[in-house]
Amino acid sequence: MRIDPAMFVHTPENQGWLRARWLALVTHLDADRIAADAAWDALVRHYSESHRAYHNLSHIMAMLRHADAERQYMSQPEVVELATWFHDIIYDTHAADNEARSASWAHHAMQAMRIDASLIVPVEQCILATQKHETWPKASGDLHLFLDLDLAILGSSLETYRHYSQAVRAEYSWVPLQAYCAGRSEILRRFVARSSLFFTPSMLARFEAPARHNIAWELKELSSLQTGK
Repeated sequence: MRIDPAMFVHTPENQGWLRARWLALVTHLDADRIAADAAWDALVRHYSESHRAYHNLSHIMAMLRHADAERQYMSQPEVVELATWFHDIIYDTHAADNEARSASWAHHAMQAMRIDASLIVPVEQCILATQKHETWPKASGDLHLFLDLDLAILGSSLETYRHYSQAVRAEYSWVPLQAYCAGRSEILRRFVARSSLFFTPSMLARFEAPARHNIAWELKELSSLQTGK
């Protein structure tokens, strides 16, 4: 599947921005510098894995930029930012436990960096919640916002969304077409069955309508691929 090389590509300029962003975060948190540098190296290594067509450093950068626009709604911005960095650290499309493994990885990395213990559990909760992108009655507003940031791509322009859907398919290129279309369609239908795709008022206002339009487009495309029409 051909993917526009301009989409979801990590550049040296982006690398510099992300490095500065990481340093600002760990400095603010008074993290152990040696452990923080080791975590940065691991983040770059994992998010640069060759099979990642979408879930790479460009995804992290996009989430951080969306987070900047929503910062006024955060109770603990550090939780949202740490969860953003760590949530896809483990990404194996053959596995079903990526979220649990990512949360565990994050836990040990934060402990090594001597991050305040009060931040560790909320970060883990955010990461684990990405497994189904569902919440619970007493979940924090930061968790809701983090989940919305992760799905902001759904409300992008149709052109960007089209490339996103191609990139996700590329990450699952090992799955036969019919099986992929069926599985992807099931996931998308589960999302559109919700009363709303986004949990927070600001993200709902910005992204709900275009997200539903984009998903309807993709479901139609998937159906066409399945039927050959």
